[in-house]
Amino acid sequence: MINIPKNSASIIVSPPLEGKKELMFQLIRRALQDKEPVIFLLTDTSPEEIKKELLKSKIYYGAKKGLLNFIDCYSQQAGNDVSDTKDTRRISGPLAFNEISIALAQLEKDLFNTSKSHTIIFDSLSTILMYSNPQMAGRFLQILIAKIKNAGGSVLFTLEEGMHNKKDMITIEHLMQAIIHLKQKNNKIMIKAEGIKDMEGWKEFKNQKP
Repeated sequence: MINIPKNSASIIVSPPLEGKKELMFQLIRRALQDKEPVIFLLTDTSPEEIKKELLKSKIYYGAKKGLLNFIDCYSQQAGNDVSDTKDTRRISGPLAFNEISIALAQLEKDLFNTSKSHTIIFDSLSTILMYSNPQMAGRFLQILIAKIKNAGGSVLFTLEEGMHNKKDMITIEHLMQAIIHLKQKNNKIMIKAEGIKDMEGWKEFKNQKP
């Protein structure tokens, strides 16, 4: 089981469909088991779809009341007729940086009464980099990461490998304490991580079973 550094920013970099979701779900499962709040920020899919997948993976988000919350940057932009719910804040789109910051700060303030630490999963940065000025996105991330750390949180970003130029990758990776790489080999998910002890070389990722 990989241990993401606490009170830090980390990123998963991998090609599509090569293990990011398995790792994210494993981290959510463990956090909920430890009664640590999780905020799932989504730019490419809706919370409703993710909830279905969590249930299929036997991650019963409802069993830990209030510990799993969502910031939905997808649904309104996709034209879905949705509104806020008890566990979901809706944002107008992935480039609404001010709305994202406000929603995150509000959730973190509420969660601080539950736990002094929390995890944020930001899926994915690729959407922001595709439609935003890279310098503007970099400044937003730098401020966002600082605020998350000050609130006692850890954040894990995802990024699609091969979609972004080298300069943009260097800018993003410079902000991270750990960089996690995933790939498929012989029908197995392989993992390695820069910045995490004992994870420098490729190893098989073994998904935690419920």
